[in-house]
Amino acid sequence: VSTSLAERLVAAGCDARKIEVLHSGVDLTQLPFAERRPSVDGPLRVVTVARLVEKKGVAYAIRAAARLIAAGRRVAYTVVGEGALRGELERLIRELDVGAHVQLLGWRSHDEVIRIYRDADVLVAPSVTAASGDREGVPNAAKEAMALGLPVVATRHSGIPELVEDGVTGLLVPERDVEALADRIAHLADHRGVGHAMARAARARVEADFDIEKLNERLEQLYRA
Repeated sequence: VSTSLAERLVAAGCDARKIEVLHSGVDLTQLPFAERRPSVDGPLRVVTVARLVEKKGVAYAIRAAARLIAAGRRVAYTVVGEGALRGELERLIRELDVGAHVQLLGWRSHDEVIRIYRDADVLVAPSVTAASGDREGVPNAAKEAMALGLPVVATRHSGIPELVEDGVTGLLVPERDVEALADRIAHLADHRGVGHAMARAARARVEADFDIEKLNERLEQLYRA
């Protein structure tokens, strides 16, 4: 599902001639683009949609949110998803004393997730390489958010740079870099025009490379060949 994973297969000894990269796509007919209209008086609304497992890196985004809050910024950070690390993340929220600002919503239906995207100002995708070596392909959450016009801050991890081009379709930071995550989120908060321009470019990227209809046609061509 990504060039990054294909390269890992080749490095492991697989024949490159037997490998095809076919990204997973999203249904753009269900994801109409809309430019953000952030609240002037409310907090910056940051969201992550991910399973609560190590490779999703949610703990680093919670720490970044805490850093912004400690600096006096108004931030509301919502995490949508369930997983084995929920208890650990709840403890981290208590330790950082950000329970009034950081919420673990748990599992939500896809329709509910889309509504959450539409109400948000920034999506954070803080993925990391897990201790086991587990990595992302290209997160669908980022594709959907970008299609809808939500600015994205993500990590330079696995296939994410195939979707998010730093400074063009979103902002990228190193894995596990809490300070950089906080800085880039703050940058979007302070430069709304930058976020709007990147959101339009992001929609174009998803339309070009991650449209499920185009990818299904490509899959059919691969089978026929």
